[in-house]
Amino acid sequence: MPQIENEKQSLYSQLYSIESDLSNASAAISGARSNMAYVEGAMGSLPSRLTGVRGRGYAAMGHLEKSIDLLTRKWVDVSPIIKQAFLSSVEPLTAQINGLQAEARGLRTQIDSGNLSYSQSLANRLSTDTFSIRTRATSEASKVYAPLSELISSVNAIDRDLTVAEKTLDLFAQANFPLKQEESYVLAIEGKIMKGDKSDGTLYFTNQRFIFEGRKEVVLERKFFIATKKKTERIVLIDQPIGALQEISKGRVGLIAWTGIYVRFKPERRLEETPFDVEGWELM
Repeated sequence: MPQIENEKQSLYSQLYSIESDLSNASAAISGARSNMAYVEGAMGSLPSRLTGVRGRGYAAMGHLEKSIDLLTRKWVDVSPIIKQAFLSSVEPLTAQINGLQAEARGLRTQIDSGNLSYSQSLANRLSTDTFSIRTRATSEASKVYAPLSELISSVNAIDRDLTVAEKTLDLFAQANFPLKQEESYVLAIEGKIMKGDKSDGTLYFTNQRFIFEGRKEVVLERKFFIATKKKTERIVLIDQPIGALQEISKGRVGLIAWTGIYVRFKPERRLEETPFDVEGWELM
């Protein structure tokens, strides 16, 4: 009995390796397919998102039109080749993987039933076949992914910029101050000023000004010392010309390292360096 159990465990171990090879082969094919779909989807969504932010008055990041146009032209050039390579060399492997997975399930049944001699023969063949299909799937999928990698990098960069633009517009829509004539949006970041009352709020950058608008909770009604009615007021705590800024540097704020920025003003403004907690935002 111990000998039989040892043989079974050895076969199960071989089966796990077979299943792992098949899983890796499937993952390689799925990865190639999803990367193609990701880039193709971006070809439709990125231009419409850019149109959306321009339509809302966001004029900054003038490079976006050129970046999207270049990306679109590259995709038009390489997409037929990539799609053909996937359909002819990668997709057909799916049927072979499915067949081997069915055989692997059959192998498990044979091991469970104790048919060890047949199981060993089947396991040896499947080990060879699955290693081969994993190697081939990985190789063919990489040929599809290689020309996609540069496009994906460009898509991700444009997506990050558009996300910044969209968030900036959303935050400016909440601001309680008007823009001046010919003033336009550049950047808005949620943060906390780390001096004075340490108010939460939003840092606003326009083509003309740097503004920090703090948020303060005001109690409107109390009952038995308990606030029953409140409202949030927005108060401009800093309003300086953009030319008054000397430097914005990343630095440690509070107990957590590298989650803040320090705003330094030009000496003639006679304003103190002001730290802000902007955790979750990468300016640098």
